[in-house]
Amino acid sequence: MAVSQQIKSETLETDVLVLGGGIAGCFAAIRARELGADVVMVDKGNLGRSGLSHQMSGVLTCFDPDTDDREQWYRECVEAGEWLCDQHRLEGMVTETAERINDLERWGVTFQRDNGKRLRKACVGQRHIRNVVLTNGGLQMMSVLRGEVLRLGSRVLERVMATDLLTSDGDFPTTGQVIGAAGFNIRNGTFYVFRAKAVVIATGPTLAILSRMPVYNLSGDGKAMAFRAGCEMRNIELAHYGYRPKDFNTAPGANILFGEGAVMVNAQGERFMKKWDQELVERSTRSLVGRAIVVEMLENRGPVYLDATHLDDAAYRRIDMAIPIVMRSFAAGGLDIRKDLVPYVVTLTDICPGGIRVNRSGATTLTGLFAAGAATDHAEVGVTDVISIGMASAIGGHRAGEAAARSLAALDLQAVDTHQVESLQNKIFAPLWRQIGLTREEVREHCVSVQEQGMFGPIRSDGKLKAAMKIVQGIKHEEIPRMVARDYHDLVGVIGVENGLLFLELLAHTALLRTESRGSHYREDYPARDDKNWLKWVIAKREGRQIKTWVEPLPMSEYPVRPNGGQGR
Repeated sequence: MAVSQQIKSETLETDVLVLGGGIAGCFAAIRARELGADVVMVDKGNLGRSGLSHQMSGVLTCFDPDTDDREQWYRECVEAGEWLCDQHRLEGMVTETAERINDLERWGVTFQRDNGKRLRKACVGQRHIRNVVLTNGGLQMMSVLRGEVLRLGSRVLERVMATDLLTSDGDFPTTGQVIGAAGFNIRNGTFYVFRAKAVVIATGPTLAILSRMPVYNLSGDGKAMAFRAGCEMRNIELAHYGYRPKDFNTAPGANILFGEGAVMVNAQGERFMKKWDQELVERSTRSLVGRAIVVEMLENRGPVYLDATHLDDAAYRRIDMAIPIVMRSFAAGGLDIRKDLVPYVVTLTDICPGGIRVNRSGATTLTGLFAAGAATDHAEVGVTDVISIGMASAIGGHRAGEAAARSLAALDLQAVDTHQVESLQNKIFAPLWRQIGLTREEVREHCVSVQEQGMFGPIRSDGKLKAAMKIVQGIKHEEIPRMVARDYHDLVGVIGVENGLLFLELLAHTALLRTESRGSHYREDYPARDDKNWLKWVIAKREGRQIKTWVEPLPMSEYPVRPNGGQGR
C-alpha cells in the first residue's frame, strides 16, 4: 500500500510561512506580524529552544552613535571580510544593530550593565569595543523572543519538520515560484501541506554530520530544500573552520571568554596566538585561530587548551551570567574554568559564511522565497564577522520578515500541485517502510569519518577535495537510498543525514573551483590570497540532477569601500 494512503494529512494556509524558530525566524515572524501579515511558524523542536540561538555566547553587536565611528566600523567589516563582503547587503547594518538591540530591550531582554549603561566588550575579530553583553545569554533572549512571537499572534507548530518546498509548476528545480512547504509531525507522523504566499527559511546551519556531537536537529534542512528547488547558493567553500570545546555539545563561548581575558595555550603552556596576531591574539578571526590550532596539532604541540584560570572573581561572575549553558556543561563534565584548562578542537561549521544566496532584503533567487540567519550565505561578512553572527541573523530576520510581508500584494495563494505533494509524501516516509538497510547512525558515522580524515580541510588540496567528492557521491548513491527509519523521530535524523551530505557535496564542488587561499579556505596547492583573480564569489545551483558552479566578480564599482584605499560614492 502506498505511504500516502496510510498517513494522516493536514493543510494549513497563511500569508507568510516561517521555517525555523531561532533568532532569525523569530525576528522574521515578529516583523511580518507587525506589518499585518498572517504568519505560521514551523519548528522541528521547540520555539526558542531548538537550534543554536539559545546557546548564543552572550554578546550582540551594538552601534553607539555617541562613541562609535560608523564609517570606521564599516571599513573594518570589509577589510576583515578580505574584500568578499556583499556591500549592498552590508549597507545599513551597522546602525541597524542598535535598532535591533532596542527592539530586544523593549520586549524584555536584559543586558549586563556597568554604572547604569549597557556593559560593552571587545570580542572576536573586533579591534574596538562594540558588543553589549546579555544577562543569562541566549537562553533568556530566546525566551523573550518566543513570548513576543506568541503575543503577536503567529500560529506556531512545534515538533514539525519542514522537508521540502512546494513550487507553482510542481518541478524541482522550478521555473515558477515557491508557494509553500511540506513536512510532518515528528511524534505522530501527520503530513502537513503549508500553502503560503511567501516563505522565509530560517532553519540554521548544517552541523549534524560535521562532528560527533549530538546535534541532530541542525542538519541544514533549509539549505537543502532551497537548493533542490533551484536557489542559487553562494560562498559555500568559505564555511568556517572554527573551534569548540572538545567533547562538549555547546557553543565555543569565545566572545565572552576571550573578551574577559581567557587565552589559548598549547601542551607546553605557550600562548601560541601571539605568533599569529600580535594585536588581537586570541580575539583574532575564527578562521585564523582555527588554522593556528591545526598547526599546533600538526607540529606535535597539542592538545590545545583554553586557559581562564588567571581571571578575577568579577570576570567569572560576568562569564557565568553571560553563557550559563556553556558553564553548566563544563561543570557537568567535571571542569571548572577557575582551576582547569579546557581542551579545544577545530571543527567545520557553516554558521557563517556560505548558504542560500540572498539580497539586502533577504530575498532569494526564487520568487516567493526569502531567507535569514545561518541558512543564508551571510555574504555581508565576507570571510569573517565583525558584526556578530547573532546580530546579523537578527537583522536578516527583520529584513526578510518585512520583505516577505511587503511582497504579499504581488503574490497570490496558489493551488498546490497534487502530483508534487504525493511524490514528496512518498519520498519523505519511504525509509519507514524499508525492511532492511542502513541506520542513520551508520551513514552519519561514514560522513563524520570523511571530516576526520581531513579531506575537506582545514588544509585543502585538489587531490583531497576530489577524493572527498568521490566518497560523498558514493554515500549519496549507495547508502542514502538504503537508509531505514525506526519511527518518526528517527526519520528526522535520516532526512537530516541526506540534507547534510548535500552540504558536503556542495563544499567539495565549490572549494575545488576557488584556486586561492582566503579565510578558512586554505589550499596548500594555492597558499596565497589572490586579489587580482579572486575578488569573486563562487555560486552553485541545481541544474537538472547536477550541480552547476560558476564564479561571479564582485561589483566593486558599485561599492563605497574598495581595495587599495579606493572610495565609492
